[in-house]
Amino acid sequence: MDFLIKLLIFIIFSLNSQAKEFKSKFNFTFELPKDYEIINNTNLYQIYNSSHKDPKIKQQIQIFSKRLKEQDVEILFNFKSSLLNTISILVFNNSYQVNEKKVLKQCKKILKIEKKFSKKKVDLIECRMHKYPKFADWSMYRENQSSFFESLLTQQIIFMFKKKEYVITVGCAEKCNETRNDLFKLVKSIKF
Repeated sequence: MDFLIKLLIFIIFSLNSQAKEFKSKFNFTFELPKDYEIINNTNLYQIYNSSHKDPKIKQQIQIFSKRLKEQDVEILFNFKSSLLNTISILVFNNSYQVNEKKVLKQCKKILKIEKKFSKKKVDLIECRMHKYPKFADWSMYRENQSSFFESLLTQQIIFMFKKKEYVITVGCAEKCNETRNDLFKLVKSIKF
């Protein structure tokens, strides 16, 4: 019996040590695997950029830096994962309704907007309502090939809470099942 209790405590401790709690600049907390880091400050890019010679890493750093300067976005990067896998969080003052009947129309509307800016048509892979976060007015999940980058997949959860639209997007090039799981864990763990 002692052995089972010790084993159970070890398992619980091990599971908890795999996750790290983050504080978003958008006033909520969430959990992700401990290898993720939030990047909010463009100065970090200057330091990181000067320490890397790989052109793919430099290109990704420039993309993130430009994006942080253009809009209020929070970017999460797992430095032990693919160099192209990222999670971004955007929040808009917006209020509209999506339900089972409207979800496909909303996904197609998003793709139409992306096509306008990227000049590239991509097909929707998945579009459905999502059950997390539980407190949200509604939540939806969508997935498609990236409209902006070759060989990237876009996985996204959009939800409405207190007249704000939360858009959490994963851009992934490899291990996309893993990034989708991270996205789902992040959204499920959100606390205001």
